[in-house]
Amino acid sequence: MNPKILLLALSIPMGVFSGAAAGEEVKGRILGELCAQRGKIGECYLKWAEPMVLWTEEGDYYAIELTGKDLDQVVLDKAFGREVTIEGEVSEDRVRIDKLTVLNPVGKKEFFKA
Repeated sequence: MNPKILLLALSIPMGVFSGAAAGEEVKGRILGELCAQRGKIGECYLKWAEPMVLWTEEGDYYAIELTGKDLDQVVLDKAFGREVTIEGEVSEDRVRIDKLTVLNPVGKKEFFKA
């Protein structure tokens, strides 16, 4: 068999699997599903917090499934109402989160230059 063809045949599956493992990166906000449906993005009531969804600036929202090693409901609760970046698998109506980063955590000091 031609060595070039063999090399190409062996490299294709490696490229496919490495891309699938990386997942997608999406920026959005963690909200309650009712808040996302009603457009209450900046003023989501805690009583509407369950079930939580990832809302994007495009107006789409996705049900959340935590799949990351160190992710649990406490991490998700701390991100409620905050802007986040997630890494994971996005499907039509669900996002499987492998990594969640809060972009503007509570208590972070901001300094303004005048």
